[in-house]
Amino acid sequence: MSVFTRFMTGLALATALVMAADRTGFDGKWMLDKSGSTGDEPVPLNLLQKVKTNGSEIRVESTFAEPANGVAPLLYVGIMANSLALSTDGSEKQNQIGPFQQASKTTIDGTTMTTEWTAVIKGEAVNGKWVRTLDPDGRHMTLEIQESSKGEDHHATLKFRRK
Repeated sequence: MSVFTRFMTGLALATALVMAADRTGFDGKWMLDKSGSTGDEPVPLNLLQKVKTNGSEIRVESTFAEPANGVAPLLYVGIMANSLALSTDGSEKQNQIGPFQQASKTTIDGTTMTTEWTAVIKGEAVNGKWVRTLDPDGRHMTLEIQESSKGEDHHATLKFRRK
C-alpha cells in the first residue's frame, strides 16, 4: 500500500470517527417531530433546539413559534426559552426566563440527561423535571417533561430528530 493510499485511508477513518462522535451525543440541532409528540398542553410549534456542550456547561438555544396569546404554558418553562444554560457538575445553575428565575441541576448518565428545576412564578412554586434520552441510532431523542404547580401535575413527551 502506498503512502498516499495509507494517508487517504487514515483521513477517511478519522473523518468517519469525528462524524460518528458528533452524531452520538446530545450536541447538535434537534427538530421537534410534532407527529410523535404529545402533551397536556399543545406542543410548541416549529421547536428547534441547538445543544452545545462546553466542559460541564450545556447551552440550549431554542427557536419556536410564539403562542398566539404570547404566553408559554408552565409545562414548557425553560423549553420555550431562547437560551438556557445547564450545569452537569452537580452545581445549581440559575437562568432568567422572562420575569422570573429558574434554578436547575442536571446530570448525564450515558444516553440520559436529567434536569430537575424549580421556579417561583407569581408567588407560586413551580417544579419540573426533564429527561432527555437518546435513541441508540443517535439520530432521535425523546424529551419527557413533568411540571407541578398549584397541586397539579402536567406531562409532555416531545420527540426530536437530529437535523
